[in-house]
Amino acid sequence: MAADSSSTCHERENIWGRVHSKLLRHAVPDSRFDYDFSSFVPDFRGSSSAIDRIVELACYKSANTILITSDNSLEQLRHRALRDEKRVLVGTHKLRRGFVLLDPKMISEDKHEKASWLDGMERPGIGRPVTLTQLEEKVDLCVTGVLAVSGQGDVIKRSPQYFEIQWGMLLDMNVLDRNTPVIAVAHSCQVVNEEGTGVERIRTDGQWNITPDYVVTPEKALKLQGVERPGVGIQFDTLDSELLVTIPSLQELKGIQMMEQIMKGANFAQETSKPSPSVPNVDEQLGISMVERIMKGYKV
Repeated sequence: MAADSSSTCHERENIWGRVHSKLLRHAVPDSRFDYDFSSFVPDFRGSSSAIDRIVELACYKSANTILITSDNSLEQLRHRALRDEKRVLVGTHKLRRGFVLLDPKMISEDKHEKASWLDGMERPGIGRPVTLTQLEEKVDLCVTGVLAVSGQGDVIKRSPQYFEIQWGMLLDMNVLDRNTPVIAVAHSCQVVNEEGTGVERIRTDGQWNITPDYVVTPEKALKLQGVERPGVGIQFDTLDSELLVTIPSLQELKGIQMMEQIMKGANFAQETSKPSPSVPNVDEQLGISMVERIMKGYKV
């Protein structure tokens, strides 16, 4: 991700500091990370009421496949979606192991709850690890947890689970589009009012501003108007290089895009006489190597 300006970063941290102190009173600690919100989005007291509001939305009822992030606050939603016979796509923790597809037709009903757990979905016979090229289902709805969000849908403190990267990769793979509904789930103390808080001074990087259509809390489902999202997915030239090193799905996407560029440049569809192909440059060879590893089922 591209870095915010120093002034924007300062504003974000000031607002997050105020939210953090309130959230501590409502958050459920994680068994491994305790209250370290840099590692996870916590579940919170009353989250079941927020889930009840989501399942009443038309976009949930009509969805067949839902991207639900691995945030603790969404465990109940993953379980509910499986009970409602919806396929659930989940990015693993910080996308280190790519995506897992939970298909209720392939999981016995008595294992639906275990499948909703982060420690259960990757067990044998439950979830199916999938690469980007193996994704055949169109994603009809995205649901993510957030640490802090404004009433206008500007994400002030993002989930450590890289929802924006998940969205960008799936957009590039045509698994979803700009109009696919997005829901952000939060406790009411995580929703920041615009007036007098400094939110209006924050300038969000458009590439990573995946504005939700709804912000859902235990008390209400706030429908946002005039939502606009980026028309492009992952921009590798501005991406933090560490993310490319640590996220196999990004490596896969880069390899796919490089190979597409190579094939397009070679004009494979045209039968013309041309000189012998030149030796691939470094970037082209990287793309070829990545695709070769993908085709062999290589796992980073």
